[in-house]
Amino acid sequence: MRVRIGTTGPDAHAAEALLRARGAGIVDDPDAPVDMLVVDEWTAETATHVIAARTAGAAVSVLAELILADAPRPLVGVTGTAGKTSTCRALEAILRACARPVAISTTARSANAWPDHSLADQLGAGVPHGCVVIAELTSTHLCHMTHVHPDVAVVTTIRPDHLELHGGYRAYVAAKRRLVAELTDADAVVLPTDDPTTLDALGAVNGRLWGFGDAPTGLGAFAVPGGVLLRAPDGQCDAPTDLEGPPLRALLAAAAAALALGLTAAECADAVAHVPIVDHRQAQRPGPRGITIVDDSMAATPLKTHAALERFIGPGLVVVLGGDDALGGEPVHSGAEEQAALREALALVRESAAVVVAFGPVRDRIATHIACDSSCAEIDEALTLAIRSCPDGGTVLVSPMFPLTPAQRERAATFG
Repeated sequence: MRVRIGTTGPDAHAAEALLRARGAGIVDDPDAPVDMLVVDEWTAETATHVIAARTAGAAVSVLAELILADAPRPLVGVTGTAGKTSTCRALEAILRACARPVAISTTARSANAWPDHSLADQLGAGVPHGCVVIAELTSTHLCHMTHVHPDVAVVTTIRPDHLELHGGYRAYVAAKRRLVAELTDADAVVLPTDDPTTLDALGAVNGRLWGFGDAPTGLGAFAVPGGVLLRAPDGQCDAPTDLEGPPLRALLAAAAAALALGLTAAECADAVAHVPIVDHRQAQRPGPRGITIVDDSMAATPLKTHAALERFIGPGLVVVLGGDDALGGEPVHSGAEEQAALREALALVRESAAVVVAFGPVRDRIATHIACDSSCAEIDEALTLAIRSCPDGGTVLVSPMFPLTPAQRERAATFG
């Protein structure tokens, strides 16, 4: 098999090593015919070189598929429009607290749990018997994967998002659905049973159902006053948690996945109270003058910023918006569904915030929808203006609604 690797860096080296071990030949000539093209996880399925490869009869794949093809079992695959990373990291924390070995990415950017070279290294070195492999799979992993068959499939939620990378909502949903398409009745599927939009998008799914959400239904993990209700075949019990909003939703999905893996309700209950919030996902820290700074810098979509506003709305709220207006070479939030969500979220920002600060290339686009109190080029200046404008005891919410670079996210996590 002749393969061209259309990415660079450590992940490219990992892909080449895996392919050579399987007898593939690596082709460097960009004009030479190949049997497979390996792309990175942010490559649009509508990209010219992807379409050209498929038209020429070549398969298209990603490092995640190469890694997971020979991964030991059990394998947990997690996808969804929001909450993927937080769910993966919460599941990791629960399993480790219960003395279960885990293999998961340690180096993917911004704490993501995408299968990368670090996961390939762990699996290549050998893992203990019964080790649980956890893989966060985005729509732009799944759209390039021919086969994906986890033992436990988790879908957090499905809403219009990153449609520019797929060519529309139908293709985006089709990509997400690949995670559950090959499940059998012997597998498990974790779904938000209180979310009819997601359930309708997925349609009929095989596998034993484990639910999560606000309404206790069947087996799974559900929010109750003061904590979490865990229901398993061995019985049910409550577990305390201080989490709320999207971090709580992620905890519920992770706890349901842990139960699906065979942990008892009592084991999960002991672990649930110690699950942390992941960096860049509504993580809070103290700022000057009693200000709370909320680092929600992974919120690159209207849906995620809307969720943050619902949690942190209150007097003295300052919101920082901005970032880039393109992703994978395509304009973001450009489809009809996302434009409607953008208008709604920006209107809520303006209604909720005492001060709105916009930054980066997208600031002019934001200004066509709402009046901003400050506008600047760089995130450091935006954060300085936000903290200066925030009243004593107020909240600075950094929830950009547009894509940031990893370096910008690190500034949001440490500034002030």
